[in-house]
Amino acid sequence: MPSTLAILGGQPLRTLPFPAWPVFDARERAQLEDVLTSQSWGGHPSPNRKASEFAAAFAAFQGVRFAIPTTSGTSALEVALKALGIGAGDEVIVPAITFAATPYAAIACMARPVFADVSAVNACIDPESVKLLITRRTKAIIPVHYGASLADLDALTEISRAHSIPIVEDCAHVPGAQFRDRGVGTHGALGCFSFQSSKPMTAGEGGMITTNDPELEQRCQSLINCGRRRPDDDFEGPLMGANYRMTEWQCGILLAQLARLPEQIEHKSRAAERLRKGLAAIKGLNPIARDSRVTRETIYAFVFIVDETALGLSRNRFVRALRAEGIPCGVSNDPVYRSSLFPRESAAYRKACELAGANPDNIAIDCPVAERLFEHALVSIPHGCLLGDDRDIDDIIGAAAKVASGAAELASAKLK
Repeated sequence: MPSTLAILGGQPLRTLPFPAWPVFDARERAQLEDVLTSQSWGGHPSPNRKASEFAAAFAAFQGVRFAIPTTSGTSALEVALKALGIGAGDEVIVPAITFAATPYAAIACMARPVFADVSAVNACIDPESVKLLITRRTKAIIPVHYGASLADLDALTEISRAHSIPIVEDCAHVPGAQFRDRGVGTHGALGCFSFQSSKPMTAGEGGMITTNDPELEQRCQSLINCGRRRPDDDFEGPLMGANYRMTEWQCGILLAQLARLPEQIEHKSRAAERLRKGLAAIKGLNPIARDSRVTRETIYAFVFIVDETALGLSRNRFVRALRAEGIPCGVSNDPVYRSSLFPRESAAYRKACELAGANPDNIAIDCPVAERLFEHALVSIPHGCLLGDDRDIDDIIGAAAKVASGAAELASAKLK
């Protein structure tokens, strides 16, 4: 192994690229040709031919009664909350570590997002923090299954039942994952998925809503289809909907993506286990363990934790050095209430807070675990790196070991 760190002028451990994402083959081409020649390309009538086929296939794969394709994971969350009747003056509890789409969905309903801290074990929403935040205005809890970890659905389900507050699972990272042999997106009232470019199955954009509740399915179908009602719909209305329909092109591509997803899930899960073992042997690196209740593991990002004291190096310098060795990695999501993509000074956020009886200038957000994980601990490796062979995984381990072995020199070095 080269001894001088690449960031200090040595040769990088790895110079080859990792497997490219997204993956496609003749199956996607055949689906696109089928849509092209059908001359029916859009989402109307809703659900259209490919949309119906994809919805049925995805529902069967997740083990849920209903699946509703939509334009994005963001719109899926928005529609799910609106289907529950959430609106002005309500509160929705969301985790501190997530993408801006999660709290945005509450804002789209004119509800106030309330930020819960996360678990130090896996960066998913902390049920104890959730308990402390529940008020008479709380109308939903959105746990986010993060990276490759699933939120504690046992504890959250107990909270949901005790307070009669529905759960909307944000499953954007983990299509196909199972908790206690049940698919994610089936443990709450609704589940929401994303098929954006980086996700484990993708059509560039797109989303899905899942539910076992027939009335919620009707409401979601109406909300994504400009408020239209199907002949047999009997929900109370009317609803103010929008055009959030997925195109037939996307549905066709996603049918092909879904066909190869089970094999990719198993391949990445095996790779993740090898990576966990390798990184765990390096002092100062702590891979997030797979929860024994996760009976099928889907990986969007392989996340591990740096113990800066044990490593003798800051997490930020570790990440810079690992990148220099040829390993793609990042520091995961910042606490979303600090994100530029979720500006709390915006008129929309301020109005949602005011409608819920809160002064936006005086709201105290207390998420110390999320702050510490983001500032000092989390490292994230994209799932495409786990689609290769054992040599790819061993290069990640080797590069991490190389950086760790040079921690003392790197800690005191002047970097550009």
